[in-house]
Amino acid sequence: MITETDAAPVQGGAHLLLRKLVIVAYISLTIIVSGSGYGIYQVYNNHIIHNAEVDSEHISSVLLVEQRDLLFTVGLDGRPVLFVDPMYRDALDRRLRRFLQAFEIVKIKVYDADKTIIFSTETALIGKLDAKNIRLERALNGDTDSHLENKEAFRDLANEEKLDVDVVETYVPIRVDGAVVGAFEVYVDVTRYRQEIVNVVTNSVLILGAILFSVFAIAFLFVKKATQRVQDAQEQLHTLATTDALTGAYNRGTIVARAREEISRIDRRRQQQTDYSLSFIMLDIDHFKKVNDTYGHLAGDQVLREMAQRIQKTVRDYDQFGRYGGEEFLLILPDAAFSGALIAAERVREAVRAQPFMFEGTALQITVSLGVATTQPGDRDLNIVLQRADEGLYKAKADGRDRVAWIEPPPIA
Repeated sequence: MITETDAAPVQGGAHLLLRKLVIVAYISLTIIVSGSGYGIYQVYNNHIIHNAEVDSEHISSVLLVEQRDLLFTVGLDGRPVLFVDPMYRDALDRRLRRFLQAFEIVKIKVYDADKTIIFSTETALIGKLDAKNIRLERALNGDTDSHLENKEAFRDLANEEKLDVDVVETYVPIRVDGAVVGAFEVYVDVTRYRQEIVNVVTNSVLILGAILFSVFAIAFLFVKKATQRVQDAQEQLHTLATTDALTGAYNRGTIVARAREEISRIDRRRQQQTDYSLSFIMLDIDHFKKVNDTYGHLAGDQVLREMAQRIQKTVRDYDQFGRYGGEEFLLILPDAAFSGALIAAERVREAVRAQPFMFEGTALQITVSLGVATTQPGDRDLNIVLQRADEGLYKAKADGRDRVAWIEPPPIA
C-alpha cells in the first residue's frame, strides 16, 4: 500500500529544484536588470559629460581668438602673457556674457599659470588663489578635465538664481605656442538632460526586464515540463522498487524495511506514550495451491489482487501491509495493543470470507489464516517478533485454518 508519504521525497525533490530555479532566476534577473540600468545610466551620463567637454573646448578656442586683445598682454620678452587688465574687466565681462548667452554656459573662470583667478563672471572670485585644486593642476599640465556636479543653488550669467542645477565643470588648458599658460574653467548647464536620462534608463530597464522575464518564463516552462517528466520517471521507479507488481501492496523488501523502522522507533514512542504497542499480523491464504491447480494461475493472480484490495479497505489509514511472499501478507499495526490486533485480524478474516472471489463467472470461496504478535518490552529484533507471528499463523493452520491464532498469552492491553 503506497502512501502519500512514500511519494513525498520524490515530489519534494522536484518541487525543491523548481523553487531553487525560480530563486536563481529572480536573483539573476535582479542583478542583470540592476547592473544594466546602472551601466546604461553611466554610459549616457558619460556621453553628456563628453559632449559638454567638447563644447567647452570649442568655446574656449573661440574665446582665445575673439577675446585675445583683452585676455593677453605683451611681456618684456615680446611674447603674449595671459593677463586681464582691471580697466578692461567690465568690457571683457560684457563681451563674454553676450557671446555665451547662446550656449548653456552659466559661469566661466580664467586662471593664470600660478592658479590665480584673473577673471570670472562671478567677480567676487577674481584674484583668489586655488592652490589645492587637483583638477586645475591637471589642466595646467595639459589635460582637459571634466566632472558632473549637482548644485543646490546657482546664479547664471543673467544673475538669475537657479535651484537644483546639474553642471559639467570643465578645465581647459590655455596654450600659447604649445606651452600651457593658464586654464579656463567652464560651467555648462546640463540639467535639461536629467529627465532624459531617467526616461532612457527607465525605458531600457523595462524593455530589458520584459525580454529577460519572457526568456526566463519560457525556460522555466521547459524546465518544469522536463522536471515533471523526471519526477514521473522517479515515481515509477520508486513504485517498481517498493511495490509488488501484481497486488500493488509493498513488496517483501519494503514491508520488512518499514517493520524495522517501526521497531527502531518503539523505545522513543513508548517514552512519549507509556502504553504504546506495536503489533504484527502474518496472513496466509488457505489452500491457495489448490486454487492454482484447479483454476489456473490467472485465477490465483486474481485472488491475490482482490485480497490486497480487501485488506486495504479493512486496515487503518496508517497501518501498512505488503506481500511477504507467495500467498503470504504481513500487516504492521502501529499503536495497536494485542487485543486491538486480534480485533483487526478478525476484521480481515471476516472481510475475506464474507464474500466469494469471482473469476470468469466462478465463485471461489477463499479463507485466510492469521498469526498475531505484539512486541514485548525489550523486543528490538524484528525477526523475533515476526517469528512469533509466523508461529501463530502455523498454529491457526494446524487448528483447522480460517482463524486467528497466537503462541503467547496476550499481554495486558
